[in-house]
Amino acid sequence: MPRKRVQSIEELKSVYYIYGDEELLVEETLKRLRNMVSAEVDADFNIEILDAPEAGAERIVDSAETMPLMSSRRLVIAREVDRLTKKEQEILASYLDRPNPATTLVLVAHIPGSREQRDSKTLKRIEASDLFKKGRSAGEVMKFSMAGRGRQQKTEDWISEQFKRRGKRIEPAALKMLMERTGRGLRDLEDAVERLSLFASDKDTVDVSDLSEVVAPVAEQPIFDLVDAVADRRRDISLYLLNKLLRQGESPERIFSLLLRQFRLIARCKSLSLDHDYGALATELGIPPFLVSKCLQQAKKYSADRLRSAFGEFKRAQIEMHSSSYMGELDYRAHVLETLIVKIVG
Repeated sequence: MPRKRVQSIEELKSVYYIYGDEELLVEETLKRLRNMVSAEVDADFNIEILDAPEAGAERIVDSAETMPLMSSRRLVIAREVDRLTKKEQEILASYLDRPNPATTLVLVAHIPGSREQRDSKTLKRIEASDLFKKGRSAGEVMKFSMAGRGRQQKTEDWISEQFKRRGKRIEPAALKMLMERTGRGLRDLEDAVERLSLFASDKDTVDVSDLSEVVAPVAEQPIFDLVDAVADRRRDISLYLLNKLLRQGESPERIFSLLLRQFRLIARCKSLSLDHDYGALATELGIPPFLVSKCLQQAKKYSADRLRSAFGEFKRAQIEMHSSSYMGELDYRAHVLETLIVKIVG
């Protein structure tokens, strides 16, 4: 929501530009904004969420220029606007010269997920764009970032506040261990806070012993990097990460299971996205919005035919992993996984 608390949807500005590197804070803000608007209008007719590169600038402008139905305000959220072509961004920028006063248009730049690299150069590139500058002059810019000087203190304060909301506090030593084991991505930290609060439900204070029982070191994250690399069709990095994980003793069965789960999510997101927005997809699939966004981006790399072919390869690999072989059992399953990845990625 806007920085200044508004009392009604009529007080919302016509344009907001949201960007930064903290995906969780952005999603919380968008959720509060949607809830605020849907409490006063018919959401089915007056709230639209669009993937900017897929929808195109003209459709975004058409949606923003559409008058609200049986309401005083319409909400349009356009995601990934910084990934539009220069020409498409110019079309949007032209709309911002005279925005529809009955519509709140929220332009959202790409926000890196918990495992994407945070790049200050990307934020500077966004800030240098004409669309960003026009958004700032036409409405309000909202930046969500804990980068730079004082990041650690900001993150520690955020963690403490999360525990406070759950009626708990965390010991300083435990807080330090939490950041060492989880990293500083707010999405991963929120998940750890929730699990710790449930684990220590009968205690007022979370301590080091609770951390040792519940939170695993962040070193276990490479398996998810592998899953994303395969889904993004990056062959070389996929095979490198696969061999690295297998050398470290990761189970081939677990890798197979996580890969299959991701592709099932990709397929369902691709199918349901035809008549569901981000929020509805997240609810339908039981996954957070940031994961919906990632799956939709990955789905663009696979046609329906290619996805059907991929599931055929999963079925064959599942059978082969339990077949006999002249190689050692572990080596054979590693070979099956490597072959599977090559066939999926192409």
